[in-house]
Amino acid sequence: MDEYAEAEDIPPGLTLSPADVALAHDDVPRDLGALPFGPDDTITRSLWVVFVGEWGIWTRASLPLDNRLGRGDVDDIAFMCDLTASLIEPPGCHEDEEALIILRRPAPPNPGPADERIFRLIREAAATRETAPWSFFITGPGGARELHAPAVAPR
Repeated sequence: MDEYAEAEDIPPGLTLSPADVALAHDDVPRDLGALPFGPDDTITRSLWVVFVGEWGIWTRASLPLDNRLGRGDVDDIAFMCDLTASLIEPPGCHEDEEALIILRRPAPPNPGPADERIFRLIREAAATRETAPWSFFITGPGGARELHAPAVAPR
C-alpha cells in the first residue's frame, strides 16, 4: 500500500465566493495598511502585488521602495513600477483573478504627487503588457484608498 495520497485524492481547499472576493478587494489593502511600522524600519514604502480570486488570496510580491513619502530615487522608483507591472500578468493556473497593487506607506491614504506618479508609472508600464484586471490602492495606518485612472478626454 502506498504511503502517500495521489493528487486527485486530496480534497480541494476552501474556495472564495464572489461575495468573499468582493470583500477581499477592500479588506486586503485596509488590513495591509493596518500592520505596524517599526521605529527603526529602514524601508517603509513598499509596493505589494496581491492576487484575489475564487481560489483564494495570495501575495505575489512585496517590493521595497524607500523610507520617504516624497519622490525618492526617481530611477529606482521607475524600475520598481515597471517590475510591478510585469508581475500582474494573468496567472497561468487560474482564470478570473484580480491583481491588487498596494502602495503601503506610513501616512494617511491621501494621495500626494509622489503617489500619483507611482500610479501613473505603473499604468504606463502595464499598458504595454498583457495583465490581469488590476486595481491600485494607497494604504497606511489611516486606512486604504483606491485610485482610479483619470478620464481621457476625446480628441
